[in-house]
Amino acid sequence: MRTSGRTDLASKSASTPRSNSSVDASPSPARLAQSDHFWRRAQWVVYNSRLFTFHASENGAATTVHSGAVAAVSAPLKLLMEEGGPDNHRTSATLHGVREEDLLRFCDFCYTSTYTDPYPIAVKPSLPAIESGARNGDANGEGASTSTALVTTDDASVQPPAAKRPRTESPAQSLTGFGRPGILGTSSPAPEVNTPLNMNLSNKHKLQSVFANTPYTTIPARVFGTNTRTKSNGVSSNENHTNVFIAHAAMHALAINYDIAKLKTLSLQKLCDKLMRFDCKPERVGDVLALVRWVYTTELGMARDMPELKDIAVRYVVSEVSGFGNSQEFGELLKEGGNFVKDFWAMVYSNLL
Repeated sequence: MRTSGRTDLASKSASTPRSNSSVDASPSPARLAQSDHFWRRAQWVVYNSRLFTFHASENGAATTVHSGAVAAVSAPLKLLMEEGGPDNHRTSATLHGVREEDLLRFCDFCYTSTYTDPYPIAVKPSLPAIESGARNGDANGEGASTSTALVTTDDASVQPPAAKRPRTESPAQSLTGFGRPGILGTSSPAPEVNTPLNMNLSNKHKLQSVFANTPYTTIPARVFGTNTRTKSNGVSSNENHTNVFIAHAAMHALAINYDIAKLKTLSLQKLCDKLMRFDCKPERVGDVLALVRWVYTTELGMARDMPELKDIAVRYVVSEVSGFGNSQEFGELLKEGGNFVKDFWAMVYSNLL
């Protein structure tokens, strides 16, 4: 009986004519209406849920939100708000390791699935000291000493005098350009010579590509050899981004502590986006090193690790170390030791050797 039943179903499905027209992938009006009903129902549940007050542990600042909005993004916080029984729920709680600004961004995320990025702090550039010989002369300039001072307004590199520039191979002696040595009529290229300069450039290429390989980068990586990056709306690059970097890192730490999967990914994507657009000038190295110190210091007081955040911080330092590796600030960070130094050299070793 089972076999005949299967045969009848198979023959029935085979005899059913199929339309040759393409299947319309767009949702039907009924499905759209059903989806809109579910969305309105979810909004009704959130905005009719009881209010709950969260306190930041840093200064005790309080923010009141709908408990349904928080429960929808974090299971641990949902259990925290439901403590005390069905008829006597608690009405407030303190989020440890959270600043007031982090609490506000978290509440923003609960309602909108994103949060507002902080603005960098504008730093007034210091004016270069220009020596003037005319100040010691008379009004006609007699007796004034002539002194030239080079004033640069951007980060373009200044070419040294011709006598101190590195020698370049002439075209007739070049291994890759016009006049390549070889037997007349042969097309085989000359063997590549691994000079110290070529090896140094190759190592820089490898290190600068380290950060671009993170799965959270959403914009193209900076091309090696370029000293300028695109500035949006003509905004000056001389801005302190320490608060920006730490804000996104703090949101990731909050997401780790309270198991908020979407916030984990969002905070890492925002941080990578800011780092990719950041112009790491010598005077702004401290912004990056402050992020590194914050990440490794904060993790020591957490119950869970932050491997993705540490990986991003280390990758960025490795990718930019050729620019500030000899700076005093970076040397002081290496002297401090700790897990960052171990992770840094492990990253360098795995990419160069």
